[in-house]
Amino acid sequence: MATENNLYQGGAEKYKGTTEPNPLNPQFTDNPDGILTETVAREIADPEMYQKDIDERITKIRPMATPVDQISRFATLQQASSFEVKYYSVGTRPVMTTLTTAVTASASATSVPLEVADPDMFTLDDTIRVVGVKAITDFRGTAYSNNDPTTPDLCLCVCGKTSQGQPIVFAVNGNVVNRQNIGVPSIAAGTKLIRMGKSCGELDVQTGRFNNLPTSELQYCQNFMAQIEQSTLDKIANKEVNWGFSDLEEDSIYDMRLAMENSFLFGDMNMVKHTTKDGMAQWFTKGIWWQAGKDIEVGTTVNGVTTITDNDLVDISRDLFVGTGIGNKRKVLLCGSDFLAALSKIDSDKFRLKDTVEVWNLKFKSWETDFGEILAMHDELFDMNGMADCAFALDPEFLTKKTHLSWSRNILDLKKAGVRNTDAVVIQEISCLYLRYAKAHARLRLAEE
Repeated sequence: MATENNLYQGGAEKYKGTTEPNPLNPQFTDNPDGILTETVAREIADPEMYQKDIDERITKIRPMATPVDQISRFATLQQASSFEVKYYSVGTRPVMTTLTTAVTASASATSVPLEVADPDMFTLDDTIRVVGVKAITDFRGTAYSNNDPTTPDLCLCVCGKTSQGQPIVFAVNGNVVNRQNIGVPSIAAGTKLIRMGKSCGELDVQTGRFNNLPTSELQYCQNFMAQIEQSTLDKIANKEVNWGFSDLEEDSIYDMRLAMENSFLFGDMNMVKHTTKDGMAQWFTKGIWWQAGKDIEVGTTVNGVTTITDNDLVDISRDLFVGTGIGNKRKVLLCGSDFLAALSKIDSDKFRLKDTVEVWNLKFKSWETDFGEILAMHDELFDMNGMADCAFALDPEFLTKKTHLSWSRNILDLKKAGVRNTDAVVIQEISCLYLRYAKAHARLRLAEE
């Protein structure tokens, strides 16, 4: 494998003290020390040459086994200055919440407080649609007919906040109180509330302030390493099978990527100073499975068999693409075997997994829905982790990789050091993954009985 080490092997001596153009960069002839260094090359040549060169090789080593790592290597490289990574994300302000405590109708109150799950989504003068609760009277004060399909839903308007930050509201089309139909009727707990536009007064020049600041999260980079050694005697021995150091190295890279994939999916972050490392810090990264902002239960399970209907699929695609705050119209669905089997058994011409799509050197089955496109594939790591009934929906546009030390290959001279008579190489990367806009990603699991 061509690497940062052997790409430049012998380069310093050949061009030291000469003005002969360096074929790696014709503009570069010499530096004060006559040494071709990575620092100089990065400044003069393409700064991403090293990373691109290595990643192009790494991504071709059994990519289907490590889809998350594979996708992340096609993302834009972002450098981290330390093991700690602080990142920000901002989404749109929510438009839907639920009533957590029932409201009792009052014959005299002109406004009432609401106990809602997300009080921060409301500010002064917001109007609210109460889903499934019909209006009482129209703008003339005339009662609506209960059976009239044109009767609108109850509308409320925010006129203040409680000391706990919950909205205080009056009705727009409610019961008549003080000769205005502003009385709030009974509303059951669990009712959906939808935020609508503001309604400000004639003389208003100010209204409730809109705040939507980015929120910060913390992630740790992990120092991933693998060491490959081959003894000198094994290297020169006659073998029936052509198995050498490069084969060992490729197999080690695959094994390292597979282990990194597990960490990127299911690890948990911490920094530990253990006595076995003499108090040296060890950093552990957090998996993206735990970073997703949604949990979705799929299908109906009877006698151990899960059935997914067309209606279930409509609900799944709606949950994946709607209410994310922000997101794209393409999701990657990494599936355990039981989950993918349940999808594959769907008896529907409309929703059956269809065309094979190749992206990021990975092969997916495309699933077109009215809400967006889903690219599904089997990920064996879910089976290995005892999660064959699970899947992970990833929005690849909002997957970010940070590297504190990009993928590198370091040759150890153990013979000269008097340690062992072997050829040795250490492969290393210090990196982490994180998800922006958590609600654009989801954990899925087949329904239990």
